[in-house]
Amino acid sequence: MSEESGHGKERNVINLFRIAGIRITIDYSWFIIFVLVLWSLSAGYFPREFPGQSMHAYWAAGFVATVFFFGSVLIHELSHSLMAIRNGISIPEITLFIFGGVSKLSQEAKDPVSELEIAIVGPLSSFVLAGLFSILKSISNGLHLPLLMVIFSYLAWINIALGVFNLIPGFPLDGGRVLRALVWWKTGSLTRATKFASDMGKGFAVALMILGGVQIFQGLLLGGLWLLFIGMFLRGVAEGGYHEVIIRQSLEGVHVREVMIREVVAVPPDLPVSGLITAYFLRYGYKGFPVVRNGEVLGVVSLYDVKDIAHELQSTRTVEQVMTVLENDLCIDPEVSLAEALKKMSLEGISRLLVMEGDRMTGMITKTGLLRFLEIKRILER
Repeated sequence: MSEESGHGKERNVINLFRIAGIRITIDYSWFIIFVLVLWSLSAGYFPREFPGQSMHAYWAAGFVATVFFFGSVLIHELSHSLMAIRNGISIPEITLFIFGGVSKLSQEAKDPVSELEIAIVGPLSSFVLAGLFSILKSISNGLHLPLLMVIFSYLAWINIALGVFNLIPGFPLDGGRVLRALVWWKTGSLTRATKFASDMGKGFAVALMILGGVQIFQGLLLGGLWLLFIGMFLRGVAEGGYHEVIIRQSLEGVHVREVMIREVVAVPPDLPVSGLITAYFLRYGYKGFPVVRNGEVLGVVSLYDVKDIAHELQSTRTVEQVMTVLENDLCIDPEVSLAEALKKMSLEGISRLLVMEGDRMTGMITKTGLLRFLEIKRILER
């Protein structure tokens, strides 16, 4: 983890809509894979599978198939999310990005059964979609619509492939989460189960990278690079997933009050942005400060609030004009555990929280402080 901003962070995502209270977003990297899939279908797959049509027909078919493919990925992630909500886990967001989609879980499953249900429903949804597209393929064949039949044939195949790939028993794939649930149920230890599933996931990721390297040497550059990048991504997530469990368990039982910053540096709301930069950001090296007037907390101002303000405007703009107004999302109770504080920071995309008792600020907690606490604790427990 790394500190990213005072009250929030810049995120390269586009908000689309909400389903069942879940925010659906697209990372900008998603457009790369959208274009690649569209091009491979329109210029390669459909002309090969159904020759003799115009390029307009192929690109139209490619666009439809690509949209339905990513719709299938979204449904796969939605099934995970809805099952998680059913098991008492809030899901604020699903993001589509270059390697597919990811559901942002607010916490780990409470027990192995919940973990198993959340994991297995994704591949099952893909297999159901494959069956649905197979039926539509048969209907299209009966209606003598060959191009539509080819589209549905592709969608049926790709959903089967999506389901089978996700069942590979390596974390963070769904099969790895199923494996983790089974080991968790057998051993009673989420940490041991995560370590085992993570090691399996890293092994699978290394195998993908080796296969990608072999393909590159055989002249299959694009396919080889793709396998290499997927392997690198899966290995990183598998490693990170295990460390996240360790971190959460280390933070359980320790309260915010015990590690919060008590002497908080605050800024006045009428301070010009130029003064904020020279007297606070450059002097203290922090990326965010609470804004306080006569003991009342008005909001939080971060480096990201001022970085795009033109130099000639910095002397006329005040902190109050650029700050984020105080909301519950920025606050936390001193008796809350550090694990809950970390979860709130992750959910809200923030790197510091104001510790409030009623309307009074008693301190502040940051991700940097949590990292420092974890490092000291790790050294002392060696």
